[in-house]
Formats: sequence, C-alpha cells, structure tokens
Amino acid sequence: MNTKTHDKKLFIGGLPSELKEEEIKSYFSRFGRVEKCSLILDKNTGRSRCFGFVTMVNQSSVRVILSRKHSLLGKEVECKPAFPKEKNEKANRSRKIFVGGLLPEVTNSEFYQYFEQFGEIEDSVVMKDRITGKPRGFGFITYEKQESVEKVMRNFSNNFIRDRWVECKRAIPKEEMSNSATIIIEPDSGSSEFTECELKRSWSDRNSCETEELCRSLVDYVLSDDDRE
Repeated sequence: MNTKTHDKKLFIGGLPSELKEEEIKSYFSRFGRVEKCSLILDKNTGRSRCFGFVTMVNQSSVRVILSRKHSLLGKEVECKPAFPKEKNEKANRSRKIFVGGLLPEVTNSEFYQYFEQFGEIEDSVVMKDRITGKPRGFGFITYEKQESVEKVMRNFSNNFIRDRWVECKRAIPKEEMSNSATIIIEPDSGSSEFTECELKRSWSDRNSCETEELCRSLVDYVLSDDDRE
C-alpha cells in the first residue's frame, strides 16, 4: 500500500454488532467519496468483530471525519488514522512487535510459523501467566531486520492466526522507555502512547476480564523479564 493510501485509510472501532458493511459505507459517503470499506468478521461465526476500515478518495474528507464525533445506530464510534505518521524514532528503529488478540490455543510454533513469512525471526514468545501457566492472549516477535516489521505493519488488517484477526503494534524495548508507567507502543492504528486506562479503551471490543488481564500482562512485561515461558 502506498503512502497516499495510508493517509486516507481510517480505522473505525466500537461499531454496533448488527451494523452492515453497506451501512458503514453509506454513512461515511456523507463526507466524500469512499474508495473502499471493509467490516471485519469472525471467520468462524461470520459475526461482526465490531470494527472495520474505510479508505476515502480525498484527504480532505479524512480531515472532516477526524474533526468530529460519529454515531451509528445510536452508538458513538471511534475513528482514527489506520496508519498514523510515525511520532517516535525509537519505534521506527524497533525490530519487535506486540501481537494481541491471540486465541488461547495458539502455540509458540504456530505463532512463529505465521510471522516467519515476513522475514527471519530472532525471537518469538507467546506470553503465559507465571502462576497458572495459562496463555495471556498476546505475544512478541523480534525480527532480524526492521524491514520485516514494516511488512507486518503493511499487512495490518490481514493478519489472521487460526482464522482470528490479531492486532500488531510496534514495541519499544523497555530500556528505551521513559521511567513513567506509560506503556509505549507505536501501532499502525492508534496513538503512539498508551496508559493502562487508554489501553483498556483501545481493546474495548473484548470482554472486561480479557481486557484487565491484557493490561496487567503488559505492565508485567514492562517491569520484568522473568514472565516468559
């Protein structure tokens, strides 16, 4: 995908579960011509995963959309750039990505095999709880080359493991982070810095227990290296 398309693509989150793709396109057509619209569905159930992507023809339409709040079927939805401009040089140099939304059944081997298509892998890990040994629903991939990270990011909306979309974000090594409690991750769909509360909001389409566990897990990862498998 070229840079011009990056500038015109939006992530639309928090969609009502009953909303159809045509309705999303119809709504955003009020702000200009829609080049492409896609509602992400669960490949097993066919149900909406409550988020999607809209690519506008003109950059001016994107600016108008981002300047105001939006509601569909009476529910406020989140609109943000799918591929924001890089705001952190350390993130640009990072060879590590955070992968969220993993099914509990995903093994280290499956995790590795999926991401090796983008380049040679230096390290991979599916995180597990240190006490229970249960999967935490996320993992990390470190590539040999930073270019491999770029390939993953360009494939952002099409990364599926076991037919489930997984969310990939650039990760900054903790030694390069500030001393604050902020978790810094450079995603291709969202802001560059997430506090624990902001992270919960960004994962609002998941159930509360899963979201709480993810936030605790990420904080643990930032503070300790001892919770790997």
